Amino acid sequence: MSDDGQIDFRPRSRTLIIGGIPWLARISDKARARIEGNIGDYVYP
Repeated sequence: MSDDGQIDFRPRSRTLIIGGIPWLARISDKARARIEGNIGDYVYP
């Protein structure tokens, strides 16, 4: 989270399909944010 309490990161929509694989974009966004340490307190349904 940023200093003002805003969420630093939001993954792409779960409806986005990349290479015929649903959720691939969202999963890769979450993994990248986790590695970079900016995933914050966002709750992923």
